[in-house]
Amino acid sequence: MQVLKAIKSEERKPQEVMVGLAPHILKLMNTPEELRGMFEEAGVTEEELAKALINILKRYEQPVPKVPRIRRFAIELTIAMMKANVETVKTFQNLEMKNELETVFETAAELENFDIFSGTVGLARHGSTINELIEEAMLLLR
Repeated sequence: MQVLKAIKSEERKPQEVMVGLAPHILKLMNTPEELRGMFEEAGVTEEELAKALINILKRYEQPVPKVPRIRRFAIELTIAMMKANVETVKTFQNLEMKNELETVFETAAELENFDIFSGTVGLARHGSTINELIEEAMLLLR
């Protein structure tokens, strides 16, 4: 599974694209066994992926116009991982994801609420704001 590997190793735009794609792939996994198999095939553990997501949020403490959706996508993937495997909640708790989510909440920008861009101008809004995603992730972390 190249997507999971790329999240750990790529940077900027390729990483943003892979982080955005990954939650949709996780939703296709119908059983915990399928999910485990996907991680094994990729040679990536859920903990490694969780660490990569936290590193993304640390690296991008502020929104960046060149990768305007990366923080949003990282939070969406965090939520998808916690919903797909309840044990992942403890992993994110141990890695102090709550602190990173609080930082994103404090620095959230209107730019992060858009899905389609023309240059650096947002054209189409997401159905939920980044702050709503953060709230959902925080609830799952409890």
